[in-house]
Amino acid sequence: MVRMLPSVGMVLAAFSFALGGCAANPKNNVSDADQRNRALASELAKARGEIDAATREREELNRRLLAAQRESGDLRAQLANAPVPTEEPAPGWTAVPGGAMISIEENVLFAVGKIALRDQAKKTLDAVASTIQGQYADKDILVFGHTDNQPIKKSGWDDNWQLSTERSLSVVRYLKERGIMADRLVAAGCGEHRPKADNASDKNRSANRRVEIFAIDPQARTGRK
Repeated sequence: MVRMLPSVGMVLAAFSFALGGCAANPKNNVSDADQRNRALASELAKARGEIDAATREREELNRRLLAAQRESGDLRAQLANAPVPTEEPAPGWTAVPGGAMISIEENVLFAVGKIALRDQAKKTLDAVASTIQGQYADKDILVFGHTDNQPIKKSGWDDNWQLSTERSLSVVRYLKERGIMADRLVAAGCGEHRPKADNASDKNRSANRRVEIFAIDPQARTGRK
């Protein structure tokens, strides 16, 4: 089989076309490269602008964070130096750490040497129970009986401790009857060992004969949760 060889004319024509194409391509390539360079330069400038904006935003955020930290530190210092707020006590009650207290004189509650509540005592304790249920519903109720230092002679009690404890029990039992939960009530007798004043006069001894009722946060005295 005889292969057909291209003619000289055909070769020259193809060569001329190739030369013509090569002569035209460099201009197009330069133009395309310029366009790409301009596009890349534009994108680079845009990226730099975004980076600069992000940097400024980060610096502003850092400035605000430092300001907030300083303000928080100042606030903590103010709170540390501020006095602890005290709950406003109910009328007739005195504010104490963890709650409030009311002191009732012996002659309001009991006859001399007795532990049975007087009729007028019940009215007083009704008001106390109402206050406890209204304002101190979340508190433990501690009842302390106190006496003067005069020894027991005729009432039949072993000593002032026993008398003061029995009196506090009378108050606790009455408060329970008035709706105070038993697990919130504590009775204690102090006898003559925690006087308000010295026992050198009848007036002072009268002031020492009393019952104190405390409404206290459970954890403040008993450690209960």
